[in-house]
Amino acid sequence: MKILFLNDSSLLSYGLASGFSSVDEIRYLPVRLPDWEDRLTDLLKIWKPNFAFADGVSISTVFGKLFPLLRRHSLPLIYWAIDDPPDWRLMSRPLARGASLVLTPAQECLPLYQREKLRALYFHFACNPAFHHPTKPSPAYTCDLLLVANYYTAYPQRRLGIETILTPLRKGQFHLKVFGNENWLANKDNYTLPPEIYQGYLPYEQLPCAYSSAKIVLGLHSVIDSPTMMSMRTFEALGSQAFFLTHWSLAIENIFKNHVHLVWSRHPDETLELVRFYLSREDLRRKIARQGQEEVYLKHTYQNRIKSVRTLLEKL
Repeated sequence: MKILFLNDSSLLSYGLASGFSSVDEIRYLPVRLPDWEDRLTDLLKIWKPNFAFADGVSISTVFGKLFPLLRRHSLPLIYWAIDDPPDWRLMSRPLARGASLVLTPAQECLPLYQREKLRALYFHFACNPAFHHPTKPSPAYTCDLLLVANYYTAYPQRRLGIETILTPLRKGQFHLKVFGNENWLANKDNYTLPPEIYQGYLPYEQLPCAYSSAKIVLGLHSVIDSPTMMSMRTFEALGSQAFFLTHWSLAIENIFKNHVHLVWSRHPDETLELVRFYLSREDLRRKIARQGQEEVYLKHTYQNRIKSVRTLLEKL
């Protein structure tokens, strides 16, 4: 197959692309480029891909021009609605109307797409074992606790996660490092981190090294009541054989086992108890981290994901 990605995000280039086979040909043409229309038109005439692929917000500002162009060249679009379920109505639904196939990590959104007469499949995040694996630790990332996440509270349940996981751990008794956008330094909520905790933005290619350097990796989710949707960092951290501590969500409980693949907390006080206990038990951290990696390598790789939909993709 010839696959044209309309974005070159880390999620695609380090993640999803790894699920295709060596005989597939992948090219990237991000539609954020100023000359994307001319370049796309030329590419469709010369290269003739089997389908175009877009994720999340990447096409939200250009779909008015993109959809007619794809229709003129009879090129199917696959849209990965990675911000379902909270953004289904305002973003996923209008963008999905220009797609031949919608992929969603939120299983509960499938009936919504069906109601709109849109073809949709359940398709979650995953890990890429060739990239998400343990590496040699680095002093730059060595710490007790590590969080790699951007600050935003557009989703109320994410703020609940921050209060459950991060707030009780920032009082100085642990060596904590947080990487993400600069909103951690200034935001309308006045929830800010001191410079000794906030470490700047982490280049994605450093993610496995950062995860391999921390004793405990923390996780945040924007949704806690979806039966399937969770942060992509879950699969990436487990693939990197990190000991992963996150706040409870229905999806986490449905897909993983507590104290077997990872550990979850329901309350700030429980978070403190769990951190104190597991920092003193390196043997258990290593055991759970190894079991978590085994689980995602077995069931949650991008090769697994593409294999599950490949027959349909070849028929587009």
